Amino acid sequence: MDQILIIQDSPSINAMLKFRLEAEGFGVKTVETGEEGIEEIQKNRYQLILLDYQLPGMRGDEVCRILKNGDPSLPIVFISAQDEEKLNSLTQKAGGDGYLCLPLEGKEMVRRIKDFIEKRGGNP
Repeated sequence: MDQILIIQDSPSINAMLKFRLEAEGFGVKTVETGEEGIEEIQKNRYQLILLDYQLPGMRGDEVCRILKNGDPSLPIVFISAQDEEKLNSLTQKAGGDGYLCLPLEGKEMVRRIKDFIEKRGGNP
């Protein structure tokens, strides 16, 4: 089972994403700060990280750089309600592998997440 870590400070968005992804057969862990996300990555293995850019304390771009230093092949996808052009630019500058603009229709979100995982090779 592919494991996804969601680093997002909104409990309602976390709950929605977790519900949708678990219904599709993914294992999902949610945390609300970048620091918690970094700690979680050190303890467990994930096939994909969904990362909010606007986090309290450490911003998403900082988290992305730290995680990529530890594992450059780890797929990190930014999730945000920001406009697509701005999110694309932020993702490229931070070294992320892609982005999802919220809100995103459930089936489209799942399809794109599966694509990101397949590019990496799925569950090791």
